[in-house]
Amino acid sequence: MMRLSKKLSLVDVVNFIFWLAIFIFYLISFKQSVYKLHGFLLLTGLALFTLYIIKIRSKSHLTKVEKYLLLIYPAIFLIMIFDGIHLVLPYINSNVYDRELYNIDRWLLGVNPTVWIERFINPYLTELMYILYFFYFPMPLIILGYLYQKKQYKALDKALVFMFITYYGAYLLYFLVPALGPRFYPELVARQKVSLDGLWLTDLIRNTISSLEHNKFDAFPSLHTAITLATVLIVAQYRKKWLWFFIPVMTGIFISLIYCRYHYFIDMIGGVIWTFIAFWLTEKFYDKLYQKYFVTFIHD
Repeated sequence: MMRLSKKLSLVDVVNFIFWLAIFIFYLISFKQSVYKLHGFLLLTGLALFTLYIIKIRSKSHLTKVEKYLLLIYPAIFLIMIFDGIHLVLPYINSNVYDRELYNIDRWLLGVNPTVWIERFINPYLTELMYILYFFYFPMPLIILGYLYQKKQYKALDKALVFMFITYYGAYLLYFLVPALGPRFYPELVARQKVSLDGLWLTDLIRNTISSLEHNKFDAFPSLHTAITLATVLIVAQYRKKWLWFFIPVMTGIFISLIYCRYHYFIDMIGGVIWTFIAFWLTEKFYDKLYQKYFVTFIHD
């Protein structure tokens, strides 16, 4: 066991735990699912890919292709496992909780934020909001790329563990509280009177996100909120000088979630709370486990 663990990264362990959760959901939903073959191929392919990564990580000399695979392995796993959510979620929990989230917003704020903010809508601001909303996707790569370029592999590994716990915890909460968000909830759609017309990139960004987002039940908690905040926390740990850029961008992204009608306010609160829980878990356990059992997911 000790010999095996010295080939493993904590990134592998976190990935496996979530893979196992999706696998269990796949088995539970198997009779009802129309994605039996798709799910089998996805989960089997991910398992084999991860085993291959673990195998090459233990080699003393890696080819350029193997080094590249080690580097992009976390992103490949994350993207592919996200695709697995929509294969099983509707069969695990068929409830939709938009009405409850809508009512919580009304209770907390006295208004529906996506309706209230319509007084500020104009094409220039809409363009900026959609750009900020989209910037969430490459945003973590800036600090992760910095850590890789500086060869701070343990810091990079720890940052990825933190981010993956944040991602996967949010994914599991999608199963507990499926919700589509303000852009789909009929009662809100009827009250949202101002169209979100931008200038050049708005439609492209909106359509691209819609085409890539197979799982629409991803409102609560807000992963945009969670990962944006997680990125800022990592920047604060390893590159504080960059906070002058990341904090305003984070604020803009948070506003865009309401402005672009992707999230309820309570979704954002849920995202913030879960991020700090994931941060606490990482800080409490990572160093102890890494020092005793594990290696970094990538090395020279």
